[in-house]
Amino acid sequence: MDEYRIEDHPDLQGDGWARDAVRRAEREARVRRLKSLPRRPRRRFWVGLAIAVAALLLAWAVFETQSGSQSGSRAGQPTVDLDEPFAGTSAASWADGEAGVVVPEARQVGVHSADQVAAAYQRVREAVVAARLDRRVVRDHDLEPFFGLFAPDLRDSLRVLFDGRNDGEAALVVTRVDKGARLAEVEPKVRGEMTAEAGPDGELVVRTDYTFAYAFVPAQPDAVRGPLDVVALSRFQVRYSVRTGDPGVEGLWADASAGSLHSIACSAAKRGYLAPASAEPSLPPGLDFDLGSPSSPADGCPE
Repeated sequence: MDEYRIEDHPDLQGDGWARDAVRRAEREARVRRLKSLPRRPRRRFWVGLAIAVAALLLAWAVFETQSGSQSGSRAGQPTVDLDEPFAGTSAASWADGEAGVVVPEARQVGVHSADQVAAAYQRVREAVVAARLDRRVVRDHDLEPFFGLFAPDLRDSLRVLFDGRNDGEAALVVTRVDKGARLAEVEPKVRGEMTAEAGPDGELVVRTDYTFAYAFVPAQPDAVRGPLDVVALSRFQVRYSVRTGDPGVEGLWADASAGSLHSIACSAAKRGYLAPASAEPSLPPGLDFDLGSPSSPADGCPE
């Protein structure tokens, strides 16, 4: 009998049988190895894979959020409408310009008749408007329209006050916009009141307390963070009196002033001028002006 050899089987004849046999052997070996692996390492593998995927998704979400925020700011979506700069501030509902300087109903005060009180109110109103709203004064720094409202002796003192050596003190009397700032065309917003009383020497006294909101055109609109970057506010309490006597004394006097500023450029304020916070932010964005809260002479600026 002829000797039988496995390699003589018909299925194993030909050049490819050896390769097929090797492949089958390798597959069977892999299966045996996988079956022999403990289960815990495989569970760790899938947990690790899940963590890696979660981390990747989280990183993608953070990137998308930051990209969206940055693209939103780059897309020119400022938080302030430069056509309506007071929107989003407490000043939005205030009166426009001179309409906010309201003369109250006049009544007799001490020996002063209602007509005298009404005349005093009107003179004080003219002084408030000239000092804080007249663009010849506020923007152009032409002070003569303001000086002409006062008694002759006070005019001389005011000219000395505004000779350039006392600009910080002068800012309590008149608001002047910094030359590097540009007022918007909209009227400032105004809120406040005036009241009459008898002075210690019998003169008629009118006390005023007004807050003014000025809108500015920002030099870099894309950098505006919010409404108070372009809206500067000032609040002033001024004591006026109407005096009688010789020609130099008779007329309107401004006896005392106190004031505070909010949302302004600090360096301009220290020089006695008004500029918006967009030029030099003094407060974080998103804050509003609170008439009920105490404020420093230049709120938010370093001492």
